Amino acid sequence: TYAVPRYARIGLSESFIDPAIEWLRSRGSQVRLGRRVTAIDPLVPTVLAVPPWVAAEMVPGLVVPDAFESICNLHFKHTLPPGEAGFWGFIGGMTEWAFAKGEILSVTISAANRYAELDNDTISKRVWGELARAFDLPAEIPPHRVVWEKRATFLSTPEQLAKRPKTRTANPNLMLAGDWTDTGLPATIEGAIRSGTAAAMELLRLPEA
Repeated sequence: TYAVPRYARIGLSESFIDPAIEWLRSRGSQVRLGRRVTAIDPLVPTVLAVPPWVAAEMVPGLVVPDAFESICNLHFKHTLPPGEAGFWGFIGGMTEWAFAKGEILSVTISAANRYAELDNDTISKRVWGELARAFDLPAEIPPHRVVWEKRATFLSTPEQLAKRPKTRTANPNLMLAGDWTDTGLPATIEGAIRSGTAAAMELLRLPEA
């Protein structure tokens, strides 16, 4: 089996989220943004696609992963020469993945709890040093910012894996979706897609009212 890597040239939101919202609205669905869900009607077929700690608040008795790993993203203002690829993997350093989009060179560091005690300045200098060596860039660090997602994924330990819930809940009309559910995959985009597909299929199996 062979796989061809793909990446979004214009960003994940523009590539996936915005078209999905447009597709739903074109078919009469209501999309309400900037509002918090406060209750679930047990009689209405529902997919609850929220972070695990939110799901635990909304579904009494639901057991979910409750220990998390962080992801650290760095964004440097720098334009690579024309013709350079837009997506690279790194081995043996702090940098794991680098992405070029316009005048921004971004880096993603997964499972970043191991670097939590380092200050952002130290992380930025180390990462830029790795980029400078890889792409023959100036040593002086350009304008940049560091963004931490403290609860990006659940912690992949036996204890936390045992807390991943199934798609179906005690309420036959309520399905769970998220990379933290029991997908058989780690907390990845692929796991989230598998979870969403499973939730949709479960809803389609419900008897019509």
